[in-house]
Amino acid sequence: MKKKVNWDQDFNLFLHKHANRGFEWGSWDCCIFSNELIKAITGDSVIPKSWKWKNEKEAMASIKKHGKGKGLAHAIDLAIKNIKGIKEIGKAFVTKGDLVVYKEESELCGIHDGYAVLTPTDDAIGVKQNTNIIKAWRIDG
Repeated sequence: MKKKVNWDQDFNLFLHKHANRGFEWGSWDCCIFSNELIKAITGDSVIPKSWKWKNEKEAMASIKKHGKGKGLAHAIDLAIKNIKGIKEIGKAFVTKGDLVVYKEESELCGIHDGYAVLTPTDDAIGVKQNTNIIKAWRIDG
């Protein structure tokens, strides 16, 4: 996996195109949003095609199953362990284009824009500052 030459432009175009798209389990939740943005800047997916859910209950069951009961960050670790070109980084070093898992009432994921974590909200892409990032990964490029 590697970022496209023009990934920065694709990143911004993606945000503009989806700016007002609201959260929906299984089609536009934090995991799908993050994966779609990664696909926009690399052409590749990090979520295996077998991971599917339609509602919160199914999403939580999928995270539990694929994370072996250890949460979303562990599920992502296991999903990407065989993908070349993506590696864990120190959370103090996150920058634009990095995938992050952060903690609120549960573990959530998003993409960092260099200043904050981007993730879907009820009616738009949300900007979350001062998040409790627990794990982060960077894609080569």
